Amino acid sequence: MGSALSLWADTEEEREDMEMGPHIPTERDIKLVQETLVQFLPLELANLIIDEAEYWPVLACNSGNRSVRVEAMSNLQYSANYCYYISPRLPSPTEECLYKLRRIVFRLWSRDQGWGGDPGLTEPYAGSWTWFEAGIIRGLKGDGIDNPDEVARRIQDSSTRNASDEANTEGAFQVPNPWRSGSKVWHLQRNVRALPQETLHEITWTDRDDPERKEETTEALHATGTGWGYGFVRELTPGDRIAIYARAQYPGWQNHVNAVEIRMYYSM
Repeated sequence: MGSALSLWADTEEEREDMEMGPHIPTERDIKLVQETLVQFLPLELANLIIDEAEYWPVLACNSGNRSVRVEAMSNLQYSANYCYYISPRLPSPTEECLYKLRRIVFRLWSRDQGWGGDPGLTEPYAGSWTWFEAGIIRGLKGDGIDNPDEVARRIQDSSTRNASDEANTEGAFQVPNPWRSGSKVWHLQRNVRALPQETLHEITWTDRDDPERKEETTEALHATGTGWGYGFVRELTPGDRIAIYARAQYPGWQNHVNAVEIRMYYSM
């Protein structure tokens, strides 16, 4: 499952999706534009123009269609935490490409149990107790990960046993969120409260963080359910993996997850 990152538009379905949306350049496209610009401009200025235009290729990975129900009542504290997906490793720089991450787009197909919550609430995400978090796993070797939740739990258990050594026997650990004390995750997205139909959420985080948006406000979470991801893209380094956690809290709440996709835009 998701053993390797692929250039976006490697499959027929992705090519069809690309044809319906904005043009997504390949690395070859970038090089052709760069070669044209350097005929008139210094290389540094040519690269600056490409970056300012956000003319970037994309690496993509996904979980495939895999339906999972995460129930709060499966946990004694009524707070379930299930690692639904762990991405392949981010590529290392080469002479041809630096792979500098600029933007990450997460796509989540999910819903809650379809009932419950305070009937007096008006905002669609207020009082929603099913949500997603993103984490960064560093040092995890191997290719395909068949059971991401088991792998994530081994890493977390190892970190708990020996806080001074952040690596487990596989040399892996989860990177702390330096902007949220004691946390190793970033809030990604809430489900729409008490909606029985599946919803597709698309969340975009970039390397251009707004210092005024380090922590999500209650008003923003109630309105959109979306996390701001402050610092997440800048924390990622070559060889890291992105982990997606599905959460559910309080009796009766369930997080029904069907698929996850991650698109990573990078400059060369």
